[in-house]
Amino acid sequence: MQSIACAYTRAPYVPQHISVSCHVKCGESPIPSVVSSGSVSPEGAFTCFASDGLEAAETHRRSASDAGAASAASGLVSSQTSGTPVAEVLRVDREASRLRRLRSSVLTAARLHVQERPRWRVAMLTLTYRDDVEWASGQVSGLVRHLRQWLARKGVAMRHVWVQEFTKRGRPHYHMLLWLPLRIGKFYPDDRGWWPWGMTRFEWARNAVGYIAKYASKGDSLHMPAKGARMHGNGGLTGGALLEQRWWKLPTWLRDGVEPSDRVRRAPSGTGGGFVHPDTGEVYRSPWGVFFKGGYVWIYRKAVV
Repeated sequence: MQSIACAYTRAPYVPQHISVSCHVKCGESPIPSVVSSGSVSPEGAFTCFASDGLEAAETHRRSASDAGAASAASGLVSSQTSGTPVAEVLRVDREASRLRRLRSSVLTAARLHVQERPRWRVAMLTLTYRDDVEWASGQVSGLVRHLRQWLARKGVAMRHVWVQEFTKRGRPHYHMLLWLPLRIGKFYPDDRGWWPWGMTRFEWARNAVGYIAKYASKGDSLHMPAKGARMHGNGGLTGGALLEQRWWKLPTWLRDGVEPSDRVRRAPSGTGGGFVHPDTGEVYRSPWGVFFKGGYVWIYRKAVV
């Protein structure tokens, strides 16, 4: 059980006079790990924070307590209220959220590649830098371009997943999975001039998803990527697998109401935001609002009047 600490502190201003309240008791943590969750009285008298998760916060959300009772309570216990619009306020842990998206994208892509090409072998490429070479934009994309052109000449469409990692010294390197038909054997991108910035190691993966999961789950926040550097990438999915991958990238609140085959996408700029169904024209708006305060990103669940 995770610990949760209550602190008497000034809570951030909540837009549109939204009243909010705590949905956990001190000492309880029913929610798992992407945001810090809290609640405030109308006067912003106190808050309650935990290292929790946004998706589970939606699942475990409880009815908010009466504003007057909340300001007097010593344990921030939720209670029922009626006739009053109520919303949650959550502080977003941007680093944890970024790592969650990385893991989800990488593992989903690897799983779908295995599903589409179960008989292909999976090459594991580790790409490292020489000590006299620094990261620069275009290095990984250049390698991907060379690999795609080389495979195209062999009549093979490229399928890949990669993730960036750091050594203990803070040096970046990459782990790439490459799906290959049985007729293609080992090769080394550094020998071919496709990775001139260091060395490559080539192995065959027995468990492609497990291999990439190990590196996608580390999340070493002590070493942040260079500005403009991507932490992961993938490509080559087709058909239903591609639709499923795009569906998993949708926010949780939207995935609950649409299917991969609906092909829901972001609404065009200037139309008020949200997502749109390309066939029916139906527009989906987020139930969450966003504001910034004290150097943090805060979200609140919009009240339903």
